[in-house]
Amino acid sequence: MNSITSALAGGALAALLAATPGTSAAQNLSGSKAVNTSTQFMDRTYHLGSFNQKNTAMWEFVPASETVDNWTSLLTVIDRPDAHSREELDRLAEGIMQNYQSHKGQILMAKTMVGKSGEPFNYMVVAFDQPALRRYELSFAKVGLAQKNAYVMVYGVRIIDPDYVGKAKAFLTQHSGEIGKALETAALPEISSLPRKEF
Repeated sequence: MNSITSALAGGALAALLAATPGTSAAQNLSGSKAVNTSTQFMDRTYHLGSFNQKNTAMWEFVPASETVDNWTSLLTVIDRPDAHSREELDRLAEGIMQNYQSHKGQILMAKTMVGKSGEPFNYMVVAFDQPALRRYELSFAKVGLAQKNAYVMVYGVRIIDPDYVGKAKAFLTQHSGEIGKALETAALPEISSLPRKEF
């Protein structure tokens, strides 16, 4: 995948990524039986907030004080058993990028990178402008290969402010590098141990 200017968004992003092909809504766990599943990202603990398996298994993790309905940061993990090789990984990433663009996502960056242990992955940054809500949803996505198949890990951030455009630009300038490095080295939750039942 060649370098392209691009940006990603959280909730909208998760739905788009799971929807290659077809969009599906997540099963909200916030009003149901508590699930003791959490993961760490950028020195914060995220707990499982929703699960969806209509097309591909997708888990959304939120900070303790937030839900999938009111999040300001969101970590999404998507299992993609339809890709097993580097070539299939690239096709998957291209499909995700096209899906973002078809839903008015601005691609701020899209490129293939190599992790410290030598494994290639595709990285994207996508922005969704939501002027009626005075917010940008920014999504930072890693599309990589695990032992059995591909996965997608997305860190979503909502920038909400009367000057949301300026705040989003400042956020990207100040934090996009550290978010990219954090995704590069992030420990993928053990997908086989994550719940696959609707709660």
